[in-house]
Amino acid sequence: MFEQFSEFIQQFLPEFKIELMRIEPLLKTVKVQKGEFLFREGDVCEFLGLTLKGCLRTFFLKDGKELTLFFHLENQPLGDYESFRKQQPACFSCQAIEDSEVLIVSNELFQVFELAPEGQKFLRLHAESLAFMLRDKLLSLFKDTPEQRYLKLLQTEAELLQRIPQYYIASYLGVEPESLSRLKRRIQKKAIS
Repeated sequence: MFEQFSEFIQQFLPEFKIELMRIEPLLKTVKVQKGEFLFREGDVCEFLGLTLKGCLRTFFLKDGKELTLFFHLENQPLGDYESFRKQQPACFSCQAIEDSEVLIVSNELFQVFELAPEGQKFLRLHAESLAFMLRDKLLSLFKDTPEQRYLKLLQTEAELLQRIPQYYIASYLGVEPESLSRLKRRIQKKAIS
């Protein structure tokens, strides 16, 4: 568990070191069965997380329809950062698509990082990474066609297509499941020609 967490930290700030003895008692994991929620829209998100095993999705409801923002495979962060920091209701829900295990980053552990040398730099870099990820998603929804978004998904996250039901992929791309089927057929025809 600590190894995966340490590797995650090193992605952002290789020189950042934190004493295992200091944080190990604060590291906890939670198992989330397929279909279960880690947290729901409207609840206060009391933690941030790192997917150790499985896959979860972040989504919100609009007019009774689920819109998927992100998928969280192994070694990817999750949580409603603003809800966690400001202790206000979450803007979205997080649900397991597969049986999953998540490392929980509690407020207490977060404070240890804030006080550690280089800790605030690591937290800033991580927050920036989340902001850039959200910016890229938003720009893609406005600038790219559904076909371009699907092709980008094929190039950058093809593993998702093997692990995630098509109706979640459609929601992630901002299209109806029927449109995704037509889009896939159209792309296959182009590949054959």
